[in-house]
Amino acid sequence: MNKVRPSVGSRILFFLLLSGPPKFRLRDASASLDYVVDWVILLQIAVWGIAGCWLLFYRRHDPSSDATEPPCLSSLNTLSAILFGLLSLSIFFSEAPAFSAFKVYQLVVTFAFVTLFTKTFGINETLNNLFIGCCILTLADIAAALVMPELVFVRSDFGSLRFRGDLIAQTGCVSVIGLILLLTAKSDLPKAKFAFWAVTFGGVLVFSLMRTSYLILFGVLLLAALRRPPIPVLRRVVTLALLALPPLFDTLITALNAERNIEDIWTVSDRIGLWAYLIDATVAHGPLFGLGYFAASRVYAPEYNPDLGNAHSAFMEVYVGGGLVSLVTFLVIWLILSRRVLKLYLSRPDGIGFAITGLFCAALCLNAVGGELQADPAGFCFWCVLATVAVFPCHRGMATVRS
Repeated sequence: MNKVRPSVGSRILFFLLLSGPPKFRLRDASASLDYVVDWVILLQIAVWGIAGCWLLFYRRHDPSSDATEPPCLSSLNTLSAILFGLLSLSIFFSEAPAFSAFKVYQLVVTFAFVTLFTKTFGINETLNNLFIGCCILTLADIAAALVMPELVFVRSDFGSLRFRGDLIAQTGCVSVIGLILLLTAKSDLPKAKFAFWAVTFGGVLVFSLMRTSYLILFGVLLLAALRRPPIPVLRRVVTLALLALPPLFDTLITALNAERNIEDIWTVSDRIGLWAYLIDATVAHGPLFGLGYFAASRVYAPEYNPDLGNAHSAFMEVYVGGGLVSLVTFLVIWLILSRRVLKLYLSRPDGIGFAITGLFCAALCLNAVGGELQADPAGFCFWCVLATVAVFPCHRGMATVRS
């Protein structure tokens, strides 16, 4: 099926939703509950408002639509709509209804935008724009490290500075997503460009000291070693990684131990205690329909430990926000998505197919122990995986009919 090319405006909007946009400053969690507005909040409102208008326009003037073809419906899209409906109910239980409503709106817009973008412009364009976005954000983190280090550096457990990128884009998140795409969907880049981005993403990933991202990259390389996808560059990287793994692993462990408490591995940096507290609060006050979407990050997480910042799990955010019914729906989405990605992986896919498999691993890990489902690269990655997987059956069916 021929796809139209996205406009410059569509590409810019894709990047803005991927990036959040960036926060640019530290902000007290209670400020959102008190509806304190600053220029960053106004930027957020403007970007998400424009995204909503884009969706309304393209749904009425979809350049890729064909009236002779029935719409392709996916169980993933249906379940996602149910999830949004359930989270919308949580607005009535929220301590800050307008704030929860805006977060649900962001969630719906992110899903709808990525889904429509993929349907309109194709899977290749979605992955290509995701890669470009990660490139820009990674370079922005590097530039901020040189010009405005306070935006991207935080104090480590031992007092030294850690290159984390919280106020622009988490370095470990955008670098590992970019690296996965570079080794799969973008593996055909010219050698000079490939080498530049390999060094850039790899260097930022190493200095991020983000254990989750290290685990993601190891898992993707392990999957590539087991099934050997028809991607020459990835095959060579897997071979080199297997040879270099013992000394590299020892070096990384030494660096991590010098900068981060080893005890944090067993407590997941105190996330286990936080999650237990959030579960107890939800069971006590709103077990079925939750306490209001984003109550976990803005109300209950600061009660447990203000230094942790947020709920550190999209799964916990959904559970606390929307209760057991929302969590079950969310888990069913992940189960269906897991089954389809596993089937795709076992088919020994090409660069695009294995990119989706790798991005699924990244989305699962990043959203399990951090990240948000909206206004965050980790969540945006998840919706990209869901959108690309959801349209696969439609594309195959259309090809069969036309042949």
